[in-house]
Amino acid sequence: MKLAIGDVVRGRDDADLGVVAGIVNHGSAELVMVEGPGGMPHLARPSKLVVVARRVQPTTTVQGVVALIAVGIALLAAYIGCRSAQELGADWLLTVLSGLGGYAAVMGAHQWWVLLTGPRRFRV
Repeated sequence: MKLAIGDVVRGRDDADLGVVAGIVNHGSAELVMVEGPGGMPHLARPSKLVVVARRVQPTTTVQGVVALIAVGIALLAAYIGCRSAQELGADWLLTVLSGLGGYAAVMGAHQWWVLLTGPRRFRV
């Protein structure tokens, strides 16, 4: 299970909601520190927790601008791919797939950027 600090979790046994506050090495086992109602922290095994909600940071202005630029570049790459395939005499299916490949390449790179700059998740 991958958890990030700030994720909302529920215990399988007691059904109490809490927020992940950290990960603690206790001997040979890793335990998750969950901050429950009233700020009371307690330790729980990751197998006894169910993720209810992921912590998501609000999109910043820079992230929005980067996403718009990525979409613009992806559309340009799709257009260039379609035109290049069409000029080489490709059939309509190959032309469409060429454009789709250009679009997917740019948007895939953008998704990797979002993944690498997003919140860290820890495997417990």
